[in-house]
Amino acid sequence: MVAGASIAGRLHESRERGVNYLVGQQRVDGAVGEPEATGLGPYYKALWAFAASGRPAEGNRLATWIASQVLTDEGNYGGPLRGKGFDFSYAYPNAWITIGAQKLGRYDITHRAMDFLLTLQHETGGFRVQRDNPESVQDLLNSAQAGNACLATGHFAAAKGVGRFLRTVWEAQPHPHKELFFVYKPGQGLRTDFPEERQRMHSIRVDTRRQQYFNMGIAAAFLARLTMATGDPEWAALGKHYLSIGFQVLDEMYETAQVGKVGWGAALIYAVTGEHQYLELAERVGEALIEQQTESGGWDNTGGYVDDAVRAEVTGEFIVLLDEMIAGIATRA
Repeated sequence: MVAGASIAGRLHESRERGVNYLVGQQRVDGAVGEPEATGLGPYYKALWAFAASGRPAEGNRLATWIASQVLTDEGNYGGPLRGKGFDFSYAYPNAWITIGAQKLGRYDITHRAMDFLLTLQHETGGFRVQRDNPESVQDLLNSAQAGNACLATGHFAAAKGVGRFLRTVWEAQPHPHKELFFVYKPGQGLRTDFPEERQRMHSIRVDTRRQQYFNMGIAAAFLARLTMATGDPEWAALGKHYLSIGFQVLDEMYETAQVGKVGWGAALIYAVTGEHQYLELAERVGEALIEQQTESGGWDNTGGYVDDAVRAEVTGEFIVLLDEMIAGIATRA
């Protein structure tokens, strides 16, 4: 049997169970969940999820609702249906929606949305986490996902800027074999000094539970895609650096929802490099995601933190990640 073939089939089955759950959360008007009460949470990942799982009717209904109810003249996803939950991670949901719209061919959304998203890019190449503070911190999560939006919409110069930012962040790491810092402040550099109670908001430690493992995964996923777009293998090599701590952390990573993006990054690095250790990492994450899927077909966040909005958000993400992992594994099949 070709390496990865068995797990790919199981990932596909899991993805289909997930999208069946998500379709059940869509309203007649196209919205997912109850954004009047929750804001972006239940729907901002659903657009890409519908595109990834071959649900164009559901995707376009949601896109039309977003275009009419959420998208502003300046290209932001704003107003009361956005809510306040992402005021300190501003670029991240904007990038998710924009990628989904692009994959559905909804250029009526993406052209304006990218004009706005690019206003959040700093001269460092990173994307700031706050909308109205030009000197706010930047991080791996917002920058890498905005970089993915740049790649999806053909803004390659901006995407290369994100790559340079991720290189700056990596080169500033003081001891990446045991801790990966992921917050950067323009003019000050990598943030390595913070109150201990804020540690998980700033770094991934190999000896500590409940870390934000997704930061290394999304960085690697973007950098693999940047190699695909440019033909430059150095970006994927940088992605391998970011994933290296994933082989050192506690095994409890695989019990958390935060492991999903690690599988995404590993599968795409495998697609680019063919190095088997990344296939093995992707397969192990895939097994973890299958194990975490609930009887409903959806997924919950770690630690029992769940309501309908959270389950729709996590499920939308995992549908996309499973699809990306299937594609990455199939590239070398």
